[in-house]
Amino acid sequence: MPTADHVSPGVRVYAVCSEVPPDVVGGLGRYAERIMDALRDSGVPVVVFGATARRGRAPRTERRGAVTLHRLRTPGYGLRGGPALPPAVRRLARVAGLLAFNVRAAARILRAEAGRTGAVVAVHDWMGCVAGILCRVLGRLPVVFHVHTRELNAQVGDPRAGRRSMYAVLLDLLETAQARTARLIVVPSARMRDDLAARGWPADRMLVVPHGFEEPGLLRLAGLPGGERDRVRAEVRRRYLPGGQGRLVVFAGRPSPHKGVHTLIRAVPRVAAEHDDARFVLIGAQAPQTDDAATVARLIERTQTSGHVVAGNRFLASAEVFAHFLAADVCVFPSVYEPFGLVAVEAMALARPVVVGPGYSPEVVGDGAVRCGRDDPGELAEALLRLLADPEKADRLALRGAAYVRERYSWARTARHTLAAYAGAARPRPGTR
Repeated sequence: MPTADHVSPGVRVYAVCSEVPPDVVGGLGRYAERIMDALRDSGVPVVVFGATARRGRAPRTERRGAVTLHRLRTPGYGLRGGPALPPAVRRLARVAGLLAFNVRAAARILRAEAGRTGAVVAVHDWMGCVAGILCRVLGRLPVVFHVHTRELNAQVGDPRAGRRSMYAVLLDLLETAQARTARLIVVPSARMRDDLAARGWPADRMLVVPHGFEEPGLLRLAGLPGGERDRVRAEVRRRYLPGGQGRLVVFAGRPSPHKGVHTLIRAVPRVAAEHDDARFVLIGAQAPQTDDAATVARLIERTQTSGHVVAGNRFLASAEVFAHFLAADVCVFPSVYEPFGLVAVEAMALARPVVVGPGYSPEVVGDGAVRCGRDDPGELAEALLRLLADPEKADRLALRGAAYVRERYSWARTARHTLAAYAGAARPRPGTR
């Protein structure tokens, strides 16, 4: 495989990624936004096909240097519905729309590459698998499968999870079929590589390419002089703490069980017993077609922690999330399943003390965060208490974390390694195109 600094100029890349800017509501969209910016000056032509709502206002085609983004209008995509539209109908409409999106993207790639060589198709998560399989089977094009998360793991840590639904089984089969036909599988952490290999995925075709951390809003906050940082911190803290005084703990992520939010709420009474002025702010909206927010609200009521927990169940723009990280005494992300965990890396980059759950791959946070070994409220509470009780220790951890992130991660490096992977996958193999 070529090195990251020697990418063949003849390589052409087609990417199928359902969530693209400006419709960014989750980790996949944030990845797409950052990696497209990192690839714009690469000199390697990259054509991205993304899905957008039928009434989306963004231009159908947008060029960002070497990157061309085509937004394909997709029926059912972004459909929220209401009481008159049951969740099952919304899910069916979304899946049907994504299927049509995949077929359209694959048809455009196959037409463009008819009779040519030197192209590679990159598909992201299950939402692009149909296009990848079609391009491989019908066009014999090499496919790189980016796995950011797996639908199979959405039930990890969920006490309500029983037998998998037919929907989950079908998505599992689709992802597995794509993994078997892909020339290369790209994952963001060693933990995810090992988990997939344990499930029978081909370990010899998996490559770890970590994400970067830089985002304009984050870099702006990180570069503020001390007085301005204090002003931003005070503004956020006054929203949750009387007079801005007290201890602020911030969680960011969907209120899904695998994010460890239930464990965090169960840890609150132990922390509040020693620090009655502590407030826990939960940032993030529930996933579509779930009742995760209502489940969290019931748990807060059962644990009698409403005086210490603020759960807004709403999506915040990245700049606002970063401001909350900056204001926090401790940022906590107690996931039991986490393919990479960009929020923890971003909080570390802002030099904030961070606690993560057992789902984090050890190499992602290194020695720059406290990593819990178990999904246990008592262990999580003790980790939070140690940092809240010793600000100097927390500051040392924060500085270590910031240094670790800045030395190890960058979107420019992610882009170089990704392009090198594409170049290696595009090279013809004996007996193939």
